[in-house]
Amino acid sequence: MTLNNTGLRIGTAAVSLALLATACGGSSSGGSKGKPVTSGKKGGELSVLLVGDFEHLDPQRNYVSSALDFGRLLYRQLTTYKSEAGSAGTEIVPDLATNLGEPSDGAKTWKFTLKDGVKFEDGTPITSADVKWGVERSMSALIPDGPQYAKQYLVGGTDYKGPYEGKDLASIETPDAKTIIFKLNAPHGDFGYTVSLPTFAPVPKAKDTKVNYDNHPVSSGPYKIDTYVRGKSMTLSRNKNWSNDDVRKALPDTIKVQMGLDPAVIDQRLIASAGADANAIQLDSSAQTASIAQVKTNPEIKARTVAGTTGFLRYIAMNTTKGPLKNPKVRQALEWAINKTDQQTARGGPDAAGDIATTILAPTVQGHKDYNAYADAQGDPTKAKQLLSAAGYPNGFTATLEATTAKKSQDQAAAFQASMKKIGVTIKVASVDSGVYYTTIGDIKKEPEFAIAAWGPDWPSASTVIPPLFEGKQIVPQGNQNFAQLNDPATNAEIARITALTDANAANKAWGDLDEKMMTEQAPIFPLLNDKAIFIYGKNVTGVFLHGFYGEPDMAALGVMK
Repeated sequence: MTLNNTGLRIGTAAVSLALLATACGGSSSGGSKGKPVTSGKKGGELSVLLVGDFEHLDPQRNYVSSALDFGRLLYRQLTTYKSEAGSAGTEIVPDLATNLGEPSDGAKTWKFTLKDGVKFEDGTPITSADVKWGVERSMSALIPDGPQYAKQYLVGGTDYKGPYEGKDLASIETPDAKTIIFKLNAPHGDFGYTVSLPTFAPVPKAKDTKVNYDNHPVSSGPYKIDTYVRGKSMTLSRNKNWSNDDVRKALPDTIKVQMGLDPAVIDQRLIASAGADANAIQLDSSAQTASIAQVKTNPEIKARTVAGTTGFLRYIAMNTTKGPLKNPKVRQALEWAINKTDQQTARGGPDAAGDIATTILAPTVQGHKDYNAYADAQGDPTKAKQLLSAAGYPNGFTATLEATTAKKSQDQAAAFQASMKKIGVTIKVASVDSGVYYTTIGDIKKEPEFAIAAWGPDWPSASTVIPPLFEGKQIVPQGNQNFAQLNDPATNAEIARITALTDANAANKAWGDLDEKMMTEQAPIFPLLNDKAIFIYGKNVTGVFLHGFYGEPDMAALGVMK
């Protein structure tokens, strides 16, 4: 999933089979447990301060961390992540379904049964047909941007064009109102994780407004949208028909969202914690560089923060279909030039920005291999210039970097310009609002030579990182996440080979080796930082912790002291 923190995927048979045992039992996977977080009492109004609007709230188009996190308030999936601190937050539990699924036929068939009494905001019962409709609409060209698992995993999915032409997908069966069965084209023992994505949130066919569904998704969660002025504000109130949910706390009576704020202003408002801001929290921005010292040296403010590793890799993608970047030797030369320490400084230094990254796979991802194919963190402009000259560009070239308008992104862009200038490469910066950023760079015709991005696994396996970011068949005209637009036959073949492995250890080693091979030979991205973040909140906000999956404060747990 992409990260919207301005300022996940597991598809291999190997890991699938390793997870099958826990899925069969209907219990969550193992791991150390996080301590329970006290969330206060019901009532009051929570305020959410945002830099930009949510890119999408349509569940089938939602694939950015802050919107996924916020979406926990509005809709439910067949399974979901626990609302707990620590590694326990990366474990899934039943949500709309009664368990984590019942696999058969060697994990190629999965059956889920819906809980009793679950309803939409208007009181209409949620049925298996609503889940089927939601999954099917994700495959329509009208609904791009979201995860591609359903299309790739389900029998006939790659050829299916969505339900709006009157056809259904036969590999999703609904024998009755509470039962839904998925027929997969290969074994996936981890399918219980797959259905935790909002692709598998129910959508009532009669209320499906297609592209306009973004403006008012029909709630199956604890809150419903009362007002939504795109780019400005949103107000949520309780969904009185919400029930049978063991995950979401649903403590505040109302939630008000303010959008279009300067991230530095958000920091200062939360630091001051005055008036309504005492009940406020930040979500799509973390503490800015200028605020870090104030946060770290003031015990009262520091006590109102959560900080830690988010699990995301921050990187700059190189569009391998554009100009000089078509040549891998040019891309390799640029790898030697970039000063990653400057990138780290631009995002607030080691404590706030994270550790220097040299690999595609973060250390928290299964299959991670520790290596460095290029220079140290400060770069080596002399060697970079020699290699660039040998690749046919002794005088450099001019290219464009896409960034958001947020200060941290702009500071990253300036640092990148400075690194490239040392080897004669002139970088122009194109800036767009964070609310439409991934839509912009996800349009393969509009994406320039370079783009700032971040990615976190949909669950902790390399197969939820390398295939979506670098497999050629995953490139789509809109909603693309292979921002490097890499379509290398050898890489594609190796991804397919590893995906078919049935030994988890062999697969993990192969993913790590492929990571190193891609960076050494193809150099499709600049790995920059294994992301960290510091989030500030108002003095009345309760239940705040950094969620192990979303990498942000869990919206499902928050409350306010009245």
